[in-house]
Amino acid sequence: MHLIEVLELDAGSGIPLETVGSAYTPQGSEQGDESSLDDSDYDDLFSDEDEDMRDLESDTDPEDDESVLDGVPPEVTIPQAQLDSILGQMAVIVPCKGEDPNTIEGVLSGIPRGCLIVLVSNSEGRAYRKEVMMLRKFCRHARPALAIHQSDAAAAAAFNMYGLPDLVTHVAGGSHKRIRNGKGEGMMLGIALVAALCPQRRYVAFVDADITVPGAVNEYCRAFAAGFALNPNPGTETMVRLRWASKPKVRNGEIDYTCEGRSSQVVNRWLNKLLSAMADADPTGSLAAARDSEIIVTGNAGEHAMTMDLALSLRLANGYAIEPFHFVELLDQLAPQNAAAAAAAAAGAHAGYNAGRVPNLQPVTIMQIRTRNPHFHRVTDDSHVRSMWASGLGSIYHHLPASLNNSTTQTPSPPSSAAFSSSSSSKSFARGEKLRGDILDFLADNHEENDNSKGELVHEPPRPRIYPPVRQLDLDGFREMVRSEHKTLYCLNLPHFKLPRPNTIAPVYHHQYGVTPPL
Repeated sequence: MHLIEVLELDAGSGIPLETVGSAYTPQGSEQGDESSLDDSDYDDLFSDEDEDMRDLESDTDPEDDESVLDGVPPEVTIPQAQLDSILGQMAVIVPCKGEDPNTIEGVLSGIPRGCLIVLVSNSEGRAYRKEVMMLRKFCRHARPALAIHQSDAAAAAAFNMYGLPDLVTHVAGGSHKRIRNGKGEGMMLGIALVAALCPQRRYVAFVDADITVPGAVNEYCRAFAAGFALNPNPGTETMVRLRWASKPKVRNGEIDYTCEGRSSQVVNRWLNKLLSAMADADPTGSLAAARDSEIIVTGNAGEHAMTMDLALSLRLANGYAIEPFHFVELLDQLAPQNAAAAAAAAAGAHAGYNAGRVPNLQPVTIMQIRTRNPHFHRVTDDSHVRSMWASGLGSIYHHLPASLNNSTTQTPSPPSSAAFSSSSSSKSFARGEKLRGDILDFLADNHEENDNSKGELVHEPPRPRIYPPVRQLDLDGFREMVRSEHKTLYCLNLPHFKLPRPNTIAPVYHHQYGVTPPL
């Protein structure tokens, strides 16, 4: 899970990549190929006075470069045709709430042509109508897109009836239900919509709606595709998470190109502390490299993507806890200590907050990529930033992986190893409790940034709501109910999927643009 960096935004057609086991090697670079270069080919690049440079070149050992991901060369060009192929199988979900439609349109304009646009809105009603009209105008040249509002009664009823009732709630003062408010809930709606309506899309990506530089969005989507192409473990599920080149702030009249956001500084630090605690508790030693490291640099990655099968299989958290909880969930499911917990759960026991769920022990590859474009977006106030990092800390504090949780169910051990198992479990629990205590100390030290609306000190980070995987949903039932009963769903330029009745936005659209939109 090293950090990969984008070197060129357009590297040309490139050299096709050939998969060899778990490694990637450029075609035509086999040993003995006349096109390859050896050290002597560089001699004429340096004159006598450049001896120091030549010595430096010869002393550099690529194997000493810790930034090289196992199985992936230090520098790789992804052919444009390969990127286009992946982008053509990708849906990009844009959750929005109250952003200026012109800003959203800028985000959409940066999404590569082959991608399916999915706009999931939680804006107030009149604003959503404007967003849909903007989307229709943007997609007038056969651009495929979906749009839906988070309050859609049919979608809520479909979730409630077909397997995910936890995602919905009663509307205050009314008799019907709606999908809960929150970014995470909107993202789950987007995943379900793509899986049900456009199952041929193999990848799903998420891009925030408040980005003000369309070129950055274009780079993000291509970085997603590159991450999928570079997975050194073909056949495994993949998650691609982006670290921005910088997140500029205006200070004293000048732009400060800060590398890490205010919330990311907190969340990344504590996710790495979690990983280090798990390494200390790991009896197999397979996590030793993670001890006291800074491996995780994308804890709050709003811009991220994953294979659709992975998106359907992960439990997801509500609100702004969704991105940090990805790591907590994957660490809990994939950590080597959980083999015992998996066996116990398979036998009907309950393991920590997993409550009988058998962890998915299939490997998942996480690709962290640093982009080139600075990330300009809507300025957020301090209270919003506090709520974001508090949600991230809540993911860790309230949902420690089973290996650090005292309620982990252990498989029966032979008498000769009973003492060792008890001691190991006790030490793991102690590490988990220490991590929780350290989080509480951090909150106490930052008490002036940790007050609720009534001015009362919050002693614990908020507990995020955790939803079952979307795979639990009956997609056929969900699709038919949303298709027949929807109130806010709009499908643009999707020949394989037609809605049975006209969209109610047509009169409003006709009034503003003088034409009736196509169904």
